[in-house]
Amino acid sequence: MSKYKTLIFDLDDTLIDNKASVDYAFEQILHILHITPTEDLLNKWLAFERDYWLAYESNQLKLPTDFSKYGDKISYLRAKRFMIFFHRLNLSYEQALRINTLYCDMLGVNIISIDKAIETLSELYSEFELCVATNGPKEAANNKLSKANLMKYIKTVVSSEEANHSKPNKEFFDYLFSKMSYKNKDGMLMIGDSLSTDVLGGMNNGLDTCWYNPRHRELPEKYKPTMTITKLDQLKKLL
Repeated sequence: MSKYKTLIFDLDDTLIDNKASVDYAFEQILHILHITPTEDLLNKWLAFERDYWLAYESNQLKLPTDFSKYGDKISYLRAKRFMIFFHRLNLSYEQALRINTLYCDMLGVNIISIDKAIETLSELYSEFELCVATNGPKEAANNKLSKANLMKYIKTVVSSEEANHSKPNKEFFDYLFSKMSYKNKDGMLMIGDSLSTDVLGGMNNGLDTCWYNPRHRELPEKYKPTMTITKLDQLKKLL
């Protein structure tokens, strides 16, 4: 019998092919801004987003002390990234907010699940409490899971939007734990593709971790996942 009771999955690039979703959503933004989509521009956006959120997670972004005039911190962060990336357009905060809203809506259009995601969750959900922990918007996460036919297997979805903090921060995981039916950390496993958010977040907050590494990337010494898989359907055998 497995020691685990609760399996906590990351969403983007763990259960959902995030690049397919992002490419489509970003192309719609470019059309609105009258910019011709190119593969180079799409790749620059992907790299920018990755670095932007890593900078935030490592406290390297200079942030306002008061977010009240921006709505809230998450809204500010999401709008600000468009202002920075499209700095030559001199977007106002209100314009960037509207672009972010459209972008989030479009992220839910072109949904493709990761290979073996449906099969894996369908095998696990009767035995384990399955949860999703995402740094993406709540509505977009629910939409992705529903369109990918994965929602029926998931008991709880926790987003950075509702937690008001993101992985790997302790506050995010504290909020996550408050939503779990099973409260013993020893019986929880965090599964995700990101070393800096999923593996590090689990390590720092008392969870065993499973690194999903389909690209066979080299593991830096500072990260210590409990287990590593390159395909989702390998998970069942390790539990």
